[in-house]
Amino acid sequence: MPDPGGPSEFACDSGPVPTPTPAPAPVPAPAPAAPHYRPLVRAVAHGLRHEARVQEGDHLLVACSGGADSVALLRALHLLAPRRRWRLRLTVAHVQHHLRDQAAEDDAGFVAQLASGLGLGFVRADIRPGDAAGNLEANAREQRYAALTALAVDAGAGWVATAHHADDHLETVLMAVIRGTGPAGLRGVAWSRPLADHVQLVRPMLGATRDQALDLLRALGQDWREDVTNTDTARTRARLRRDVLPVLREINAGAALNALRLSERVRGLNAESK
Repeated sequence: MPDPGGPSEFACDSGPVPTPTPAPAPVPAPAPAAPHYRPLVRAVAHGLRHEARVQEGDHLLVACSGGADSVALLRALHLLAPRRRWRLRLTVAHVQHHLRDQAAEDDAGFVAQLASGLGLGFVRADIRPGDAAGNLEANAREQRYAALTALAVDAGAGWVATAHHADDHLETVLMAVIRGTGPAGLRGVAWSRPLADHVQLVRPMLGATRDQALDLLRALGQDWREDVTNTDTARTRARLRRDVLPVLREINAGAALNALRLSERVRGLNAESK
């Protein structure tokens, strides 16, 4: 006779045995944004259309040194160019400064190969700012813009696009403040300006950060060249980039874009006062 205190062989007659509830399936992580929708590409599209007023079908000469910033700009423009709202024509331009021996020539070869891989035309100019008297950086800047303007005219491009971004702009404003600027120095870097008749300089990445440029390059698996002179902290800009900007970003991650908005307000005030 079964033990009355133990389980009965007929215990199942009291009701169905409950079925265990299966564990919910894990929620998949959201897929990363396609390159077309990365923040840099959206920022470049905004800069082209709303700040510089680049029109559908325009021809842009894209200045590319081979560094991360200019390679990111080129790749962003290449993603935008065939789209229906843009249909941009792109030509890649490289200026060889002849300041870093073989490394500089390797940069030129890298950019030429990148342009070819993207199916874009490539043009090159050679300058020698080290041979001129005066400040090397000022000479390089003057000769570089003159060379890019000439290349644009020869190519029939109405725009020269460079890869200045919000962090560059913040560095420029800080340098002006350090040197003791008035309101004019707070205007910083302009979205666009004329270079010659029918040739405009445009900086469509100005509303983006360097981190956003690197994000696009990582998404595309795109490499770039490093210019060691950019880390020479004997130069004020490089010192600010290494020692000051990281602290400002820790205090406020939006510091660079806030500085850009400040400059735009100063430009607006200057325009109203004229």
